[in-house]
Amino acid sequence: MTAFGASTATLPVVAPSTTIPLRLAPHLWAGVVLFIAFTAPGWAAAFGAPAAAGAGVIACAGVAVVAARVIRAPRWRALPWTALTFAGWAGASLAWSRWPETSALTWTLLAATTLVAIALAAMLTWRQLVSALAWALAAVMALSVVFEAWAALVVGGPVGIEFAAADADTARSDIWTSGQLFTGGRLDGIVGNANLLAMLALLAVVVLSIRLAIEERRRGLFGVTLAVSAYLLVRTESATAFIATIALTVALLILLAARMARTTRGRVRVYLAAAAVIAMTASLAWLMRRGILSFLGRDGDLTDRTEIWDLVFSRGAAQPVVGNGFATPWIPWDPAFADWIVMPRGLHIIQAHSVWVDVWFQLGVVGVGLLAGMYALFVWRTWVFAVRQHRWQRRDDRVTATVSLLPVAVGVIVVIQGVTESSPLLLWGWMLTVLFLAKLQPPNRASQIGSSRHARREPEPDFV
Repeated sequence: MTAFGASTATLPVVAPSTTIPLRLAPHLWAGVVLFIAFTAPGWAAAFGAPAAAGAGVIACAGVAVVAARVIRAPRWRALPWTALTFAGWAGASLAWSRWPETSALTWTLLAATTLVAIALAAMLTWRQLVSALAWALAAVMALSVVFEAWAALVVGGPVGIEFAAADADTARSDIWTSGQLFTGGRLDGIVGNANLLAMLALLAVVVLSIRLAIEERRRGLFGVTLAVSAYLLVRTESATAFIATIALTVALLILLAARMARTTRGRVRVYLAAAAVIAMTASLAWLMRRGILSFLGRDGDLTDRTEIWDLVFSRGAAQPVVGNGFATPWIPWDPAFADWIVMPRGLHIIQAHSVWVDVWFQLGVVGVGLLAGMYALFVWRTWVFAVRQHRWQRRDDRVTATVSLLPVAVGVIVVIQGVTESSPLLLWGWMLTVLFLAKLQPPNRASQIGSSRHARREPEPDFV
């Protein structure tokens, strides 16, 4: 009998709910979306470009469904207008593009990535974002090790794209991984490229360190993954990642010194001292550049990059102001790019291996100016956000102060990578740039692009 005298036998039997709570949906799906963005080259290598495109469509559709349920009316003033302006100029280049089909296809990818980043910024809290990044990167690191072990132990050598057999005569473009886990060579990981894996490993070191610092749950799991990330960072033997690691360390030291100063005058002294030290170090590095490149296992042409840049500059000179049309990446089956730049061992080049060279080639001086303005605003906002979060008295203060280091780290990684790679214009590089631009709004403006229907009624979920 119940307290009101009714028999319990007459009460309806309700099965336990297996539905994911709406407040957890953005957090969980964000992890899936980030994983797909991180591993997109691996999807293409394993199952072909259509499979990679299909995974991207599923990711975008899922974000659209969740966003429609969670976000109320957008706050237009809080949108990342610098990123949208650059994307708009890239779209406008369709009008004069020398390769319109490639421009249409690659701009669609850019636009979709931009919209997904804006939606994630609106839906996720900072803690949810760190959690989603941590789980996605941990999965990438674990899969990379498992994949390399399978290639070395089971296959016994290189693995071709779509799991085809590969040998010493196979074109480099057709090799997914060289299978050198136990032979001391560079590791390509699940993404099929040592340089891309290196930057992901460096990002994983940052994100997992922050995750361990602010959350006590599952520390063993993430501690092991952090060690694996550091191991992969070393085994990729990437000169760009090595320089990015040094730059990131210097940036964090300057940031922590600026936090300790607490006053404007004190911070100015920190910045002046840092500028003097950096200028002297840069001058010394320039004078010793040949020895440094030799130490990093690179030659004076930065592994054929200067040759690639010369060819790109030569071809792009016809349209230096507005560019020749957006194309990131260069679609290899487009006749305009199919046999344009082919390096030894049949390596077909599909990017200029520099964000700035690629943007000038595609979008001209106007595009370079728009991108430079976007990055300048990104660096400014991330730095101000991190410097202001210096309190350490309460648990919430410590979490905020630690998480605020993440946008700065991403900024350093993306900017350094962009010197010798065009990847920051694609997938996770562009997604994280737009996401943090959208999330880091000035205090006197909207703090979010959209407000969640459950933001006040539901407590923020713990890390999962």
